[in-house]
Amino acid sequence: MFETDSSAEFLGLSTDPNRKAQGFDAKAAYGFNASLEDLSGSAMGQQLGSVFMDDPWVGDITSSDDLGGRQSTRQELTGRDLITGTDEGSSLVVSGTTHIQGGNTTFGEKLEVNKKLAHSRYDRDDVTGDRYYSNNCKNFYTTNSADEHWRFDRGDARSNAINVGEVVYRSDAIVNGFAGFTTRGVRDKNDWYKFSVGKSGDIDISLTGLRQNIGVALYGSSGNLIDWSDKSGRQSESILEDLGKGDYYARVYSYKQEPWGHGQSAYKLNISRNADALESYWENMLTDSSVENAALNAIKTNSYLSRNDVIGIIKSAGDYGSVTGTELSDLRSFYNNAINTTHVDDRVKVLSQKVLFSDTSNQWYTGSDSVRDSLGNISIGSTTTKLNLLLGKHFLGTDRPAIGRDDDNNLRGSYTSANGSLFQSGVSANDVDQGSVGTCYFLAGLAGTANDKPAMISDMFKNNGDGTWSVRFETNGKTDYVTVDRMMATNASGRYIYADDGGAGKQMVSGNNELWVALAEKAYAQVNESGRIGQDGNNYYGEGNTGIGWGSRTRAIEHITGLATTSRSVSSLTQAQLINRVNSNQVVSVSGFNSNADGGYIGATNIQSGVRSHVYSITNHDAATNRFTLYNPWGINGLGNSQHLSLTYAQLRQLGAGVSYSNS
Repeated sequence: MFETDSSAEFLGLSTDPNRKAQGFDAKAAYGFNASLEDLSGSAMGQQLGSVFMDDPWVGDITSSDDLGGRQSTRQELTGRDLITGTDEGSSLVVSGTTHIQGGNTTFGEKLEVNKKLAHSRYDRDDVTGDRYYSNNCKNFYTTNSADEHWRFDRGDARSNAINVGEVVYRSDAIVNGFAGFTTRGVRDKNDWYKFSVGKSGDIDISLTGLRQNIGVALYGSSGNLIDWSDKSGRQSESILEDLGKGDYYARVYSYKQEPWGHGQSAYKLNISRNADALESYWENMLTDSSVENAALNAIKTNSYLSRNDVIGIIKSAGDYGSVTGTELSDLRSFYNNAINTTHVDDRVKVLSQKVLFSDTSNQWYTGSDSVRDSLGNISIGSTTTKLNLLLGKHFLGTDRPAIGRDDDNNLRGSYTSANGSLFQSGVSANDVDQGSVGTCYFLAGLAGTANDKPAMISDMFKNNGDGTWSVRFETNGKTDYVTVDRMMATNASGRYIYADDGGAGKQMVSGNNELWVALAEKAYAQVNESGRIGQDGNNYYGEGNTGIGWGSRTRAIEHITGLATTSRSVSSLTQAQLINRVNSNQVVSVSGFNSNADGGYIGATNIQSGVRSHVYSITNHDAATNRFTLYNPWGINGLGNSQHLSLTYAQLRQLGAGVSYSNS
């Protein structure tokens, strides 16, 4: 919402960057037409005359917020959707006004995604193979060889063992060496090798190619003997042990004296890890070599799939310019049998399903320029570019909501990177500050949840460690996730266009801000594209009743908390019942004020200070004054003032207010 201090600012004519809205077209935002006369008994002239008393960003017009059949508010009002928009190509045009411009995904947008995916954190394409070493005791010394000097040298004791690296499945350490060589009366008795086990499992140590009898032994990191093999004659030696993750030593030895009676011999030492049940299962399941390689690389040092693993595995299917039928079949089998299990994080399951199967949100890609292009679901023959854009859209937050346009069809701003951190000094309703789109219904739900159930706000966000967050919503019976990054819609003055952190006026995007409110609103615009939140289904902040502008306070609480939510008029509740709802940490939003509220702020305790068609959060009941605190999502304006209310139960009834409250 924006403040209605004067008609000039109300219509968005103010040049003050701290105002809550800029360039607002009142009539277009309302979408007035003759069919709206059934809102009340009022004539069109009365409706238009009421514009300057109502908040144009309609939250919930009916006090009950009973939308029935889960229709949107605007459907409730007229029996049909007020948005008569069409997709002209990839443009969104509503009543002749272009809201989202259609066009092509730019080279820069494609490059952005490709550069992010090229980061080593998502690389699972390494060609895993064996490593070879040589260690032959000779009568010379060279510093650039693994060969050892005839005197005491590397490998002759555990303290200076030759490190042959990490042993994982499909990556053996193989040494071609020689034991027992004697020169100048000195015998090469021991060749010590240090290795690490990347993942617990069966480690196979073999000693082959023997000309005379020598032995091999296995030791723990502290030098404790675990096992040994010392057969007679030229027989190959072998040790098989189930080892945990950590450091170990293999020792090849040759002792001439009895009882060993060893000779001198060349040898081939092979230290390998056998496939475990999971690795064998995946090898049998996957056919494409690239997908199989990436999948096995993902679990070579553990037995679980991380978000980055899944991104890397999916990305591997685009290695030759397009996705083949075998690759797509493998990826979908892998989803069904490996990703969609209890061992994988829920957000990874949800997001990878969108990439690998079909999802309504895949229709478009908007990127960073607020110009959208057709994208579509993955299919056989899809290009690597399309695969990468789907990964960017769902996992990397690169498909950002379209920014609104002014009357001249110019974007209100562009995306810039925000400074700050997700949370600062905890979570509070005071963090909420609305911007230039009618999301009071959603922001009031955020404020109420922050006030009464702050852990739910914290749990909404998952830091992905790459400059993005996955944000959870409960949408029409489905737990859904979208990914957002630090890029925020920014006006020409460098300030937030939409919601920010509750400081006085609109904050500078470059400042040290608390980001959670801005990120939640951005994520809500993105999840709108799913078609499951009762809005228009576009990845768009919106103007008027498009995008996420105007909505249901009841559904917003449900989307944020996942809790069943009830909508009732205040008059249908006793004062004690309303107090109990507020004091028992239930999330409570209120709106639906009648004409006793005119939007002109003359004090927190005066009902005339209320704003019609605007949603507040009831955050407290003061037993001493018997008043309810109504938090206004407008936050604090550029003058340092708020428009919060402090009203009695009788005043709420006098306003004809309706409330929505979570049932727990």
